[in-house]
Amino acid sequence: MLAVTVLSAGVLSACSSAGRSAPATVSGFLAAWDGADAASMVPYLDRPGAGLAQQILAITSGLHATAVTRTAGPLSLHGSRGQAPVVSVYTLPGLGTWRETTTMDLVRRSGRWQVAWTPAAVAPQLSGGQRLELTYVWDHRAAILGAGGNPLTTDQPQVIVGVEGQRIKDPAALTQLLTAAGASPAQVRAALTEATAHPTFFEPVVTITEAAFNALGGHSSALYQAPGTQFRPTSARAAITPGLAAHLVGQVGPVTAEELAQLGAPYDATSTVGQTGLEALYEKQLAGAPGGRINVVDQAGRTTATVAIFQPVAGRPVSTGLDPSVQRAAEAAMAAVAGTAALVAVRVSTGQVLASVSNPESTPFDAAMDGSFPPGSTFKVLTSTALFAAGLSPASVASCPTTFTLGGRSFHNAAGDQPVTSLQAAFVESCNTAFVQLASSHLKPSDFAAVAARFDLGRPIQMGYPAFAGMVPAPADLAELGATAIGQAGVLLSPLDLATVAADVARGSVLPPRLVAGAPDDGAAPVALAPQTVTDLHAMMAAVVTSGTAAGTGLPAGTFAKTGTAEYGSGTPLPLDAWLMGWHGDVAFAMVEQNSKGDGGPVDGPVVARFLTALAQGG
Repeated sequence: MLAVTVLSAGVLSACSSAGRSAPATVSGFLAAWDGADAASMVPYLDRPGAGLAQQILAITSGLHATAVTRTAGPLSLHGSRGQAPVVSVYTLPGLGTWRETTTMDLVRRSGRWQVAWTPAAVAPQLSGGQRLELTYVWDHRAAILGAGGNPLTTDQPQVIVGVEGQRIKDPAALTQLLTAAGASPAQVRAALTEATAHPTFFEPVVTITEAAFNALGGHSSALYQAPGTQFRPTSARAAITPGLAAHLVGQVGPVTAEELAQLGAPYDATSTVGQTGLEALYEKQLAGAPGGRINVVDQAGRTTATVAIFQPVAGRPVSTGLDPSVQRAAEAAMAAVAGTAALVAVRVSTGQVLASVSNPESTPFDAAMDGSFPPGSTFKVLTSTALFAAGLSPASVASCPTTFTLGGRSFHNAAGDQPVTSLQAAFVESCNTAFVQLASSHLKPSDFAAVAARFDLGRPIQMGYPAFAGMVPAPADLAELGATAIGQAGVLLSPLDLATVAADVARGSVLPPRLVAGAPDDGAAPVALAPQTVTDLHAMMAAVVTSGTAAGTGLPAGTFAKTGTAEYGSGTPLPLDAWLMGWHGDVAFAMVEQNSKGDGGPVDGPVVARFLTALAQGG
C-alpha cells in the first residue's frame, strides 16, 4: 500500500498543482517495475536516456526471481526533492524470499514528479554498471550407506568426458573412442543428440576415474585429441565398487539439459546431480536444499560485495543393507563371466539385499533387479510347493521318460534321461517330463497363481528401487500348464525374485526383499510357510548339491540349491539361460547367465562357489 506523509503546506500546494503527483509517480513506476514492463517505466524516469529502463531490469535479472513485489512507505518531500522508502520482496527458487529496504529518489520538474534513478534503489551496495547475481551453494551431499552404516561411496579424483557439438567432425570415430573409454552406446547416443541440439554446450558422456583416464593415455590419448571432446577434472564421489557404480548405487555428474528440465529450480546448469541408481532416485533427499549468496557483480564479472547469504539445508543419508564385503565378493566371482549375467545375494534372516551384480557393467539396464527371464527348472521349487499342497510328498511316485506329450506339445529333458522313481529324485535330477506328468495329474491352472501369490511373486516390490516383481500367468491350456510347471510358457522372474524365494524357503517364511530403510516393504512381517513343505524342500535342495545337477561344481558343503536351464527366443537350437538359486548359511543367492553354452549347474555353480568361498574367507 502506498502511504504519503505531507510535510508542509508548500508541499501540499506542489502536489496538487498541474502535473503528476509524487504518489502517482511512485505507484506507477513500481507497478511497471514489478511487471518488468520497460516501456511503461520510461515515462516515470527523470532522465531515462537510451535503454535505462532495460538496464534497471537487468540489475535483478540474475536473481531469477519467480515473483517480485515492491511496496512504498511514507513519502518524504522537500521542495522539488523527495524520497520514497521501498520494501522489495523477491521470491527466489529454492531459497524462499529475500526482503530488501531501500530508498528511491524523486525530483519535480515542471510540476511533474519523476524518479531520479540510482542503482541504490535496488540495494545500497550497488553503483553504476553493477548488477545482482544469485549463486547457489550446496552443502556436502549426504551419503548412501550400507550395512552397519558403512558408506557405499567415496570421494575419488575423476574425469568427466564430454563433447561439444560445434567441434565434432567425425561422430562415428568419436563414438568408437568414447565406448572404448567405458561409455555405453546409449550414453554416447544421448550425448550426441544433445550436442546437436545445443552445439555450444558441454554435454557429459561418461565419468571415469583419474586412473582410468591415465590408463587410456591421458592427455596424449586419441580420445583426448579427438575433435569435439572435452574433459573436466572433478573430485565427485563414486561408489566403492564398479558394480555398485554401474547400477544400484549409481553415479553423480554434471546435470544435463534434460535432467535440468526435469529437476527445475533451484538446480541450474552448474549443478552436479545423481544420474543413475539410488543417487538419481533420491537426488533431492541426498542433496538437501541449497543456500545461496546474492552478490554485487561489476561489468568485468568480479564480485565486489555480498548483499545476502542463505544457509544451505544438509541432505539426509539413504540407508540400505548392502554389505560392502558381500558386494566385493560377488563382483570378484562374476569378473570371469564374459557375457550377460547377474547375481543377487539376500540375507536369509531379514530379506535384506546384500549384493547385486549385473554384467556387463557398461549396460545401463540392471538385469539383477529388473530383468525378466524364464526361470526354467528353478521354478520347480514352486511347482513342488504346489504339488505338496495338493497332497504329494518327496516320496510320491514319478518317472522320467525321454519325452512326454501334453496338449499337443512334446516335452523333453535338458540334461538327458535319468532313472527316477520319486518326486524328490525328479527334482534332484531336474527331470522335465516327470514334473510335466505330475503337474498334469495333480494341478490346475489356478494352483500356479496360488503358489506364486504364496511367495509374493507378482506383487509390486516396494523396496525403494525399481525391481521386477515376477509374472506367473495362469496356463490357458494343457500345453501351457506343462510348460509352466518347468518355468517356461509365460513365467518370468528376475534374479532378485529367485534369491528372495530361496531366502523364503531357507527361512521358512515369506518376506519381500528389503533394500532402502523406510521403504514400504521395510517393515513387512514374515508369513510362515507350511513347516513340512519347508522340511521337504530343504532335503531336496540339499540333495541337488550332494548328488544332483549341482554336484561337483565346487559349492561348499552345506549349500542348498536348485539349477535351471530355460529355453527362449527362436532358432535351432534355442538359446538358453543358465540358472542357479539357493542358499548357504544366512546368504541366499540367485544367478543367471544369458545365452549360455551349458546348463545351470556346471555354468553357474563354479561362479557361485567362488562367491560363497570368498564370503567364508572373510570377503
